[in-house]
Amino acid sequence: MRSDLQIREIREKDAADIAAMERDIFPDPWTKRGITETLQGKNTVLLGAWKNGILTGYVILYYVLDEGEIARIAVESSCRRQGAAGCLFGRLKDICGDRGIKRLMLEVRQSNTAAISFYKRYGFTEDGIRKAYYTNPCEDAILMSREI
Repeated sequence: MRSDLQIREIREKDAADIAAMERDIFPDPWTKRGITETLQGKNTVLLGAWKNGILTGYVILYYVLDEGEIARIAVESSCRRQGAAGCLFGRLKDICGDRGIKRLMLEVRQSNTAAISFYKRYGFTEDGIRKAYYTNPCEDAILMSREI
């Protein structure tokens, strides 16, 4: 892991910062309330990456039994391609191992070639397409998964 990044579980006090990043990054941002409710969920993992005390990225995972779905993974635009997502993913894999999660799944916009490339680099394969899954704009989702 990079020495200038701190990876830790997200706390309720971090919800406003996550919501702000959501608004900056996604056309369908989660609200602070939605993030807080997710934090209170039983089968969730929320991890954040901080650099010099400032949130630079996060990942949100839901899981049931031995399968997990990455609902969100995001890195602040000025911090991309510097290893934060890889550090988050590495820590997430450790937690999945601890909780008996053996398979990870996700959806990604078909046009998000940078994310698709990242996921493939970390062992995800394409499983199919979900037509018109995203709105604003309307776009297909590529379904991806990997074994842990």
